[in-house]
Amino acid sequence: MKRYAALFLSLLLLVAMTACGGQPADNSSPDGEESTPAHTPGLQIPEKGGKKPVGTKDPEQTSEQATDPDLVYSELVERFRTLVSDPFGQDSDKPGEMGVLEFARAAGDNAVYEMGYLIEDLSGDGIPELAVGGLNGMTNALYTLVDGKPELVFEGWYRSSYVYMGDGHFYYYGANSAAENGQGVFYLTKDGTELECESFLFTGLNSDGDLDVYYNETGSWDPAESEKSDMTAEDFWALDPAGEPLPLTPFSGTEVGSANESRVPVSVRYLTEAGDVDCDWVTLYDGAGAAVLLFTTDSPVRSFTVLTLELTDFTETGAAIFSATPVVLEEGLDSLPEVMTVDTPVAVQLGFMGTIPNYGISYVDGGGNLRRFALVQSGYDGSVLLEEADPNETQFILPGEVSG
Repeated sequence: MKRYAALFLSLLLLVAMTACGGQPADNSSPDGEESTPAHTPGLQIPEKGGKKPVGTKDPEQTSEQATDPDLVYSELVERFRTLVSDPFGQDSDKPGEMGVLEFARAAGDNAVYEMGYLIEDLSGDGIPELAVGGLNGMTNALYTLVDGKPELVFEGWYRSSYVYMGDGHFYYYGANSAAENGQGVFYLTKDGTELECESFLFTGLNSDGDLDVYYNETGSWDPAESEKSDMTAEDFWALDPAGEPLPLTPFSGTEVGSANESRVPVSVRYLTEAGDVDCDWVTLYDGAGAAVLLFTTDSPVRSFTVLTLELTDFTETGAAIFSATPVVLEEGLDSLPEVMTVDTPVAVQLGFMGTIPNYGISYVDGGGNLRRFALVQSGYDGSVLLEEADPNETQFILPGEVSG
């Protein structure tokens, strides 16, 4: 699932979890507000064709509901296409739509290319489900048919997310805080109407201030309802369950990536070896745990700038407002190109601190548009992502909420 590292809902929202119906249920939403383990205790990644729950729905009823799922789901698909096509011009607090809207706002102009839908029977009851989410793996909303009508099964967002594993199973990633993180395997009930927990791991601070890992099969975040695992926090974060992204149809109607060349020219990745490329260099932090990010562009951009971000306030809708200050370059050590091209990448050495973005970038693209992005780490696999600030605002505003 390391492929799930493209644009994973880079919004940093506060999630509170409770045990409900066998899955980690949310006390908050995106508007309120992440790997096969090496024989780690307690976590059993299901093999394809493995454990499945007993069926509960009348087969005669299910066969009728599956007659024309494309038609039954068509209104929902078009609704999501509208949200994804104009995420900043839309708003919704409807369950099932909030996570999709969060992802779309993070993807910006690329949302219609990076998000899509799939109508397919995932639970094995003969009734196709509708999955909506990112082509890179995250499922933001899943519906099934009950009495011939779409019914929401679950929704996911950045800090409470689900990635399909195959055979009706989903891998869950969530967080209550920087110290409380959860991962687990959940499966669709035979009728496709609920998720049930198969195994769940979560971290928490002990009395010495160190991280312990707990295990249960209920989805509870309560250590008193769980067993302490022998896993270390490093083992927990090293989990890498098998799975491939669902084959979603992009809302654009074209293959993913068709927008990347012109719409968002600058991309970022970790630079593992400093000698790999010849580039301009900026050092912001060189202590323990420092990372080097390599910024590249597929078309010329002007005024490439590294920003220091500081959370200052929230809008009435919960969007996070940051102060964005250009970093001061150290003469003789730091340099940035006047015009960044394919042949002039930029490396920035820095340190990520907590879950709130503390660095960003800005540049002027080929169309003369000022583009501004926060640098965030994926809650799924730690990959670095670019989250675009609202282009319609003069302040540096990230849609959604961050955990402060």
